[in-house]
Amino acid sequence: MTMIHRVVASSSSRSSLLLLRPAVAHYSTTNKPPRAESHLTHPALLRDPPPVTPTDPWSLRPPPLARLPSTSPYATMDQLMAAPHPEGRDGEPVEKLRKRLVYESRKRGILEMDLILSTWATGDKLGGLDEAQLREFDRFMTLPDWSIYYYVTDKATAPEPWRSSWILGELIDHARNEGRKVRRMPDLEGGKQ
Repeated sequence: MTMIHRVVASSSSRSSLLLLRPAVAHYSTTNKPPRAESHLTHPALLRDPPPVTPTDPWSLRPPPLARLPSTSPYATMDQLMAAPHPEGRDGEPVEKLRKRLVYESRKRGILEMDLILSTWATGDKLGGLDEAQLREFDRFMTLPDWSIYYYVTDKATAPEPWRSSWILGELIDHARNEGRKVRRMPDLEGGKQ
């Protein structure tokens, strides 16, 4: 390995010695060929796709739909509600449940879901739900974020018992936004976000 030294004259007529990076080609230390990509390869290690057009080498494509479950272990909502809560919240008081659902509808981790769920849950929407409806909404909120997003935006068909659930019907109507209202994250109580 050789180092390249270069003398560079600066504008003040004095010379300085700069040490540049070694001029060494990168060679693999082993003779193994590079690994082929498979379905187990981490997404960060995949090669970039070829450009869609020669003028736009960095075009963005929407991510493919995830493989969502087509069936649920519960055929009816009554069976689902009779099963233990997946996060152990069966005996939670109603007011604590209501406050937690307001918070969880604002902080999903995906901005699109934050906007859809928080604007639906504002005002007296959650305040007007009875305990059974709140618990059903709570079970719905235990689904993965992307599953909720695809179900609510009607990009994927939800499995039973969610397909015939009142909550999914209301959220789909809300996400359609047929009135084309401009929606923003609602204010917290007290006026600050």
